[in-house]
Amino acid sequence: MKRLFVSDLDGTLLNKAAELNDETVIVINDCIAKGLDFTISTARTPATALKILEPLDLKLPITLMNGVLIYDIIKDEYIKEEYLDELVVMVVLGLVKTRGLNCFLYAIKDGGFTAYYDSVDSKSLNYFRNEWIMKYDKRFTEVEDLSLVAKDNILSFMLREPKDKLEGLRRELTVAKGVKTEFYPDVYNSEYYILEIYSDAASKKEAITYLRKQGGYDSITGFGDNLNDVSLYEACDYFYAVSNAHPEIQNMANSVIPSNEENGVAKYLETMIDQLGD
Repeated sequence: MKRLFVSDLDGTLLNKAAELNDETVIVINDCIAKGLDFTISTARTPATALKILEPLDLKLPITLMNGVLIYDIIKDEYIKEEYLDELVVMVVLGLVKTRGLNCFLYAIKDGGFTAYYDSVDSKSLNYFRNEWIMKYDKRFTEVEDLSLVAKDNILSFMLREPKDKLEGLRRELTVAKGVKTEFYPDVYNSEYYILEIYSDAASKKEAITYLRKQGGYDSITGFGDNLNDVSLYEACDYFYAVSNAHPEIQNMANSVIPSNEENGVAKYLETMIDQLGD
């Protein structure tokens, strides 16, 4: 049986400092060297995920931005991208602005990843932007108005505010054509929720199903912690929640493994090495 193991990053494989524990790196690299097929499915963008993943000897494509992108880490190229239609971008921007909210627009521009913004009035987004620039050297581009870049291969919207400020917009978008949303708590700051808006052709499920077909896998085992991992769960034959996972994720999992601080995913993978030949 050919098996693929897929892990989320934040709150699952990464510790509370948004880093890979040394033990996790050692164990996963050993598992990969022994033939275990392992990859990542994350909500993170290429700008931050690729830097974090540098210590891992990944061989397989990874899925980014909740399945919006599939990236070949060996060839350093995107395999699959799902863009938002320009008209859809304009409609969603109107809804965002009507509610007095700010957002980032993520895009592929001139072959590189960028984040557009036209305001830093949002305290949470301003903090987020500054932290990501300092920690990951992430590229942010200020524009006079986000509508001016609506045609520029827009991948997704990202908003980060207290839950009650975003719930109305999220409800409006449930009936909007051409978009899908993920709405989940920020695992690093319980004061905020994250709302991501992207093409309805994309999801962690769609991306992992693509990798299953391309790799000819008989079985997919996934690991997650947050509400945006429901789609990952739907793509898997077996799904495990770390003990720090959101209660809804724990309830749907086949089993609960040790937390992200306890290297739960790595410890589980260690137990699978002897079964590779099955």
